[in-house]
Amino acid sequence: MIGLLSDFRVRLGACVLAMAAIGGLGVVTHAKAPVTRPEGAEEPARTVVNRTALACPVPGVGGKVQSTVNAVSPTLPAGTPTATGDASPLSISPLAANANPLGSVLVRGKIASTTRTAKLEPLSIRGTGPLAAGTAATSTSTATDGVNRGMASVPCQVPGSDFWFVGASGAPGRRDVLVLTNLDSINAEVNVTIYSTDGVQDVPSARGVVVPARGTTEIYLGQAAPKLTDLALHIVSSGGRVSPAIRDNATSGQIPTGVDWLNASAQPSGKVVVPALAPGGGIRLLTVVNPGDLQATATLTVQGPNGPFKPAGLESLQIPAGSVKVVRLDKVLHGDPSAITIASDQPVTASTRMTDSSVTEFSTMGATERLTGPAYLVLPPHEQPVALQVTAPGQTAGVRFELRDATDKVIQTRSLDVVAGATNLITFKPQTRPTYLMVEQLRGEIVAGASLMPPAKPKADAVPMVAAWPLTTSLVFRAQLGAQPDVRAALK
Repeated sequence: MIGLLSDFRVRLGACVLAMAAIGGLGVVTHAKAPVTRPEGAEEPARTVVNRTALACPVPGVGGKVQSTVNAVSPTLPAGTPTATGDASPLSISPLAANANPLGSVLVRGKIASTTRTAKLEPLSIRGTGPLAAGTAATSTSTATDGVNRGMASVPCQVPGSDFWFVGASGAPGRRDVLVLTNLDSINAEVNVTIYSTDGVQDVPSARGVVVPARGTTEIYLGQAAPKLTDLALHIVSSGGRVSPAIRDNATSGQIPTGVDWLNASAQPSGKVVVPALAPGGGIRLLTVVNPGDLQATATLTVQGPNGPFKPAGLESLQIPAGSVKVVRLDKVLHGDPSAITIASDQPVTASTRMTDSSVTEFSTMGATERLTGPAYLVLPPHEQPVALQVTAPGQTAGVRFELRDATDKVIQTRSLDVVAGATNLITFKPQTRPTYLMVEQLRGEIVAGASLMPPAKPKADAVPMVAAWPLTTSLVFRAQLGAQPDVRAALK
């Protein structure tokens, strides 16, 4: 044995075997983390949505306001799978668990509507089964007088835990209220961070806000951030899920100058796009928030009907850390339908505020994500044409849209190319009944939104109706990560 060990080749082989044994033990005792997606898959697997929950807010009391909710389980593109089982109705109901439904979505493709009512209570849309995938709804109120004079219309919100709203205010002349809705059967708790042109605001009352189960909580920004004119809010749930909305009533002295809901904005990023700046006269204000710890340098690009351009004098913005910046764009847009791309060296997000030519009504549009699947939007009845705007912020892209009536009949459809950096405008005729719109990206990057503006020369006693609706990829599928066994469990 001693002779064998004295042989150099034997000793070398023994060392190699010992090292291999130690390495093998290391493989077992320090096992790699399990693979959480199927081998060869670049994207998470998708599973069909079989459950839906949406929160539909209502305005505050004031004036002769009437409110309604229009909802649809839309016709999906051919070949799209849906959940198995019976097509159980989706209920449109008040938040209480034992509340009687005020309406029901019974079949795919047909719009369900609640009766227009002066009783202002938030509603929920719930259900499971084949009708859940893609469900979309819009909450709309109108009033002919008082603080709610005009039109307030907003897509009903899917509950979540992280939201951004840009363009709020706590200043005199604005009555902005953050409405937090909890559709679940347990309490939720949220923290709200408020950014202004003066930086991040210390607002103890906005931290640890409890939203009761199947209930709502309101935060008045005039109290939380008094006299601050330009605000951005980051709403994060620390427990449970919420559906936030910001109600905005504007006045000039004692005269109402519009009401609407602020549409949510996309998460901060190095590049964000605000679509569907409505054509026509009026004010166009862009608000950008930089929530980071470093100053942001951002460049603006306008994507109009003739392609992209840098707005003179506004090509570059300096946005201090943790702060908000506001710029006025109507003079450089010249009344054209447009989108705004903000490219920044720090993550930012943004929104626009748009008024009619008489500055007596307004709407907002937040930055949106590019479409990665069909987007569905329920349009309430409207006496003026609705403008659909689709933008290709990068290369030339393809898009298809369908407008269907309340019985699922196709009213208008078309496939078109959108030139790189340009915005295309498609108009839909006035409708006396609700309709629903589908926009589907075929290739390239597409962002989209729709808007409603009153005529350039309305009748003297006409109540202006102004609205803006974002188009975002509808919840037809959820990401479902593949899984492999975790061998580490056997070593514990």
